[in-house]
Amino acid sequence: MPGLATRLLIAQRALDSLKASGAPEVDVIEANLKWYRLGALGPALGDFVPFEKTPGQNGGRSPYYSVWVEVLRLAVGDPTDSTPGVVQTLRAFKQFQEQVSKLVKDHDFDGLKELKDSGGLDKVQLASADLGRIMKRFSDKEKLAEVGRKMGRNSKPPLLNPSNLIPPKQWNGRDWLHWKQPGHFASTLRARALASGDGRFIAYALGWTVAYAALVCGTGLMNSLVGSSYRNHWWRTRFIGNFVDAWVWGFYGAKASMGPTDVPTPAYAAWPGLCDARLHDLVDFTGGLDAEIVGRSIVAEEALPHVLPPAFTAFWVDAWTAAYPGQDAPLFTQDRLQVAYLLLWIQLWFQSSGDVIGCNPAPPADPPDACTDKTPPAWVDPTLIDPQTNAPFKAPTPKAKHDPDVGEIISGILLALAGVASFFLGGAGFGAAALAGGIGLIVDGVKTLNWDELECQLHWIAVYLFNGLDALHKLTVFAGLQPPAPAEFATATQKVQFADNLPLSYLSAGSVCKSRGMEGLHVPWSGALSTWNTYPDTTALETPLTDVWPFAGRWPSAIVDDVGANAATEDITRPPPAWPGGIHGSFGPAVQASVTLIRNPGRLPDWNLDNDRGRGWLTWELASPYADPVPAKPES
Repeated sequence: MPGLATRLLIAQRALDSLKASGAPEVDVIEANLKWYRLGALGPALGDFVPFEKTPGQNGGRSPYYSVWVEVLRLAVGDPTDSTPGVVQTLRAFKQFQEQVSKLVKDHDFDGLKELKDSGGLDKVQLASADLGRIMKRFSDKEKLAEVGRKMGRNSKPPLLNPSNLIPPKQWNGRDWLHWKQPGHFASTLRARALASGDGRFIAYALGWTVAYAALVCGTGLMNSLVGSSYRNHWWRTRFIGNFVDAWVWGFYGAKASMGPTDVPTPAYAAWPGLCDARLHDLVDFTGGLDAEIVGRSIVAEEALPHVLPPAFTAFWVDAWTAAYPGQDAPLFTQDRLQVAYLLLWIQLWFQSSGDVIGCNPAPPADPPDACTDKTPPAWVDPTLIDPQTNAPFKAPTPKAKHDPDVGEIISGILLALAGVASFFLGGAGFGAAALAGGIGLIVDGVKTLNWDELECQLHWIAVYLFNGLDALHKLTVFAGLQPPAPAEFATATQKVQFADNLPLSYLSAGSVCKSRGMEGLHVPWSGALSTWNTYPDTTALETPLTDVWPFAGRWPSAIVDDVGANAATEDITRPPPAWPGGIHGSFGPAVQASVTLIRNPGRLPDWNLDNDRGRGWLTWELASPYADPVPAKPES
């Protein structure tokens, strides 16, 4: 399935096309742009429904909600046991490092003394202690395995149960909105929005129409990259979706072109990334809520604020009830919709705000002139292991004085920095000693210092921190939680390793986003940890075989607006004469299909939004517990 960033870009380009043609829908969209964009995220709201921990008739908490609780526990902290979060702790450390670096560059001894006297060192000492606690939790293999299980076996769609036939009333919101009469719901939403006369609802429904088109037109190519459908390879679908999001956002943002040898112009490194795109601002109805505070409330299982207008949630639930009458225990309620919106908003914040790991700009490639030795010391790469200790290399004690008998105010500050960085990257024992020693060495009265040596040492500490943050970024990419940086597309493989953990790797070349011709979906994933990064070509194909995606070698622009690569040969508005349907051609790119659907309202076909079991299939369910061949039947 196309990811959130891709859907937002498709929505914007569809709006641009509508404006160019003078379409009357433009006015209501532009007057309610955030509502249109929120609508364009479409069924993604269902990822977080239900949110309650206590199982009910609809089943228990959505697995994706559970995953994000754990992600936020690391990112913003856990109020239930006072564990701090990476975001605020790294922020304190970065601010301290930048402040010290400027003071050293300016040879401002008085400023350094003031930093010490004003309690600045106390802040970095606290940050170091906090990071030590975070890393202790982060390195707990059982806790990591628990998160992995939530991504893997615990997130397995209920359709794959081989023993019991799980009825749709026990599906979560994500599966329902993709598999239960999605065309009928989109049509009902739009009809009721028009009847309301409320511009917000109309713009939202038009955005949902774009989401419908994006999923119908784009998921076939996405499935070819994954090797199967979301049903069979759920976490790999999200992993690949992040890569395509990064490619699409960068390609269109840079106005790029792809050469015959798959080399882009401009180069990948010049493409804009999603690390600070602030997509959450595009759909922000929170009234200025602090994402970190909201995140901690989510982790603590506290009641979350309702930020969407009650009139909107009432409109949405009324449309859902009209589309799916007779539900004795409605899956979607106004309360669940409010919570789902906040989780979707905070997911976008985590992935694109720049407030979590951030874009992590590289330090200058060349050390300053102050460095007499330009060779990077081994300790600046925290992923390298010292063969003598079987642990990461340790930074040496900084030396920044002329007279060994005078106090070492600057050396102490550098030790504090090294201590925090070492805590962050797992060397907690060294970090604690370095920090304690550094703080203890800070005294007044030193005015004759080797500023050049200090500047050089600060440069290598900046390199150390950059490498550590880069490793953490790659870990979140590997986990399917964040998109890669466009520059990563220029390298075939990314590798990351922390301390004694096994090295992790994933294919990162731009060709990861280039489609394969594909007939048949690979059988369901086992859910084994850390295997979603691999294309499942060693596994069998699910039967009976179906047409997944016929075009090899197409870039994701083919599902956005490149008609030259993906001309429409089928009518997205016309249902097939009989179930299950299925097409051998294409509905064309999503932008053109969106414009067609917006300009020509009507009853939309119930295409399966996961393109499952193939492109142009109508929705279906199982006649008996899952097996191969798949016992599919028309949805009831």
